[in-house]
Formats: sequence, structure tokens, C-alpha cells
Amino acid sequence: MKRILPFIISIFTVIAAFGQCDELFISEYVEGYASNKALEIYNPTSAAVNLSEYSIARFSNGSTVPQSNQIQPLPNEMLESNDVFVVVVDLRDTADWDTQLDKPAWNGYNLIDTLFDFVTGEPLLDADGNVIFGPKIDDNGNAVYGMEYNEEYDLQCKADAFLCPIYNVNNAMYFNGNDAVALIKGDAIATDGSNIIDVIGVIGEDPEDTIMQDAWVDADGRWLTKNSTLVRKPEVMTGRNDFNKIIFQSGGTFTGEEWIDNRNNSFEFLGIHNSECNGTPMPDRYSCSLGPITGTNNINSTPFNVYPNPNTSGIVYFEADEIIKRVAIYNIIGRKVAGHVYNNNSDNVNLNISTLEKGIYLVNVFFAEDQVSTRKLIIE
Repeated sequence: MKRILPFIISIFTVIAAFGQCDELFISEYVEGYASNKALEIYNPTSAAVNLSEYSIARFSNGSTVPQSNQIQPLPNEMLESNDVFVVVVDLRDTADWDTQLDKPAWNGYNLIDTLFDFVTGEPLLDADGNVIFGPKIDDNGNAVYGMEYNEEYDLQCKADAFLCPIYNVNNAMYFNGNDAVALIKGDAIATDGSNIIDVIGVIGEDPEDTIMQDAWVDADGRWLTKNSTLVRKPEVMTGRNDFNKIIFQSGGTFTGEEWIDNRNNSFEFLGIHNSECNGTPMPDRYSCSLGPITGTNNINSTPFNVYPNPNTSGIVYFEADEIIKRVAIYNIIGRKVAGHVYNNNSDNVNLNISTLEKGIYLVNVFFAEDQVSTRKLIIE
């Protein structure tokens, strides 16, 4: 039998209330392939906020009380006004995993191949009849990794923090479609529930039991909380914490009215949030290498050569058909480790990388009019 939160009993006498733009809320939810799971926390207030005062809580399979290992405190980091903080499940090793519970979040080195229909086995086609390409999944349902990098499929680089590396220790980040996910103040649910700030899904409901679906669905019956990326609409300025909406026993439902539903494994929106709480409109997309993406950004439109690659000399050369403005090198977790700005109007430049350790790096070469192209660099 499911336990009932004490605050549900007094539901009509205690209602959690927060004003608009005065409290953190969840601005994005990612539930994708295997461990492609992430949450984006947005600060709509006018002041920086210490995230250590907040936690993520997972109400598993219709439970009304999260277990102690289903509440994950956020890091001791200051989140600036109108900024976001992205947390990703801490599973990063593409070579060392055993089960569905520890498959790695994608890192951009996925092998890209033709996508096939799971039922018919036929290639997937877009509206114009063109074959759709994407990350390859083998016959056992496992992602296949290669040597070429594509930021579109890199969830790891979007993380400000990786949480919950071991499922049995803490599994707050292991939501899989039928779990309500909450942002709370503090590290435990208050007796009256007044510290629940925002909820995705419905506490106390398992959609597998109530609507015979693996996830909550929209008005058209499409899954919202499984195999999906949800982005909060700009006009939403506060979390969802009305007990009559978030508690199943009080008539709560979740049909995604506050959210924009995007395709499975969409990561390009993580890292920035466009909200009416901010008087200045923001771009909707964010690149780990470029920052905010506007309509003028043009990625991988200009080819270039990088050599020697693999590199053992400590000097790397870049050659293109257009003038190279800037080069930036990032490690596998997205931190810039080397770079240079060139003012010599040359299409052939070099960079000293002798201080970098052996490993795999991402190279961005910038050209005119915000064009940028990306390649992988191996240092041996």
C-alpha cells in the first residue's frame, strides 16, 4: 500500500503559494534514450540564489513520499539572476557499464547511421521522403560510439553538475516517464508540503495504472514525460505547485499546457531559457562551443583540415579555404583548455598545444559571420 503524505490530508487548509518571478523553477526536462536524463533549473528572480538550499525529489511509480535516496540536494553553487543550471545523471563512461541503469549519457561521439522503424524495420523518412540519419542503436538497444564528434548529440557537455552516479545510493535523477519530479526547498519534504516549488507529472499517480501509458500524455495522447524534451513556455513565470494540480488524490493532472514538447534526445535548448521574467528576450538554443545560438550562427558549413592528427609534436596546424579568425580547443567535459585569436587574415594557422595532456579534444575553428566548424583532435 502506498503511504500518503501528511500534507495531503490537510490539502484544503494548506496551499503552497509563490508569486511570479520570485522563486526558482524547472525550465527544461529531458528524458531520452537510457541515461539521457537532465533537468534545467531557472532563476527568474533579480538576485543570485544559492542552489544548496534546494533539492530534486523523485516520486517513483505513483508514490506520495520519496524515499531518502530519491531526494538529491543541489550543489553549493550561486545561480545568477536569469541564468540556468543544468544537472545531468552522472553516467559518463561509454566503455564501462553493465545494465540499463548505468548506460552513459551521450557524449557526442555517437556513430551516425540510417534510422530504422522499430516495428517494420524500414528506414525512417522525413516529410520530403529523405532518409533520416541519427545515432545508431545496436540490436541489443545499446548506443554505438565512433570517433567523429557531433555536438547535437552531446548531453554531457551541457552539464553544470553531474548527479547520482550510483543508482542504489541515490536515484533521484533516474526518472523514466511515470515518476513525478519535483524541485523543493530544503532536503526533505515538509510535513505540510509547503516547500514543494515545482512538479513535473502528478504526485501519487502512476500513469501506467491510471491511463495505461508509460508516461503522462498531452491532449493528443502523445507521451510528455518519456522519450521527450520539455521546455517551459516563455510566459510561464512560476513553478507548478498548486496542490489541486500536482496531487492525484486532489484531482491533479498533467497534460503539458505549460510546456513545449520537442523530439526525443533534443539537447540544443539546454543551457539557456527564454522567459518573460527577463525583460530582454533570449535565444532559445545554446551551444557548448558557441554559447547562445541566434539565427546567424552557421555550424560546420566551412570545411578545414587539422594536422598532424593524432598529434605528438605539440604544434597543431589548421588549414581552410577561408580566413581563420579564431581557434578554441575543449576537453571532453566541455571546458576550454586552449585557443588563440588570429589577426593576420590567413587561412593557414597553427597553435601550441604542448601543455595539453594526452586524450581526445574538440576543436572549433571560427570564420567570418559567426561560422564555426568542429573536428576532433587526438593528442598522443
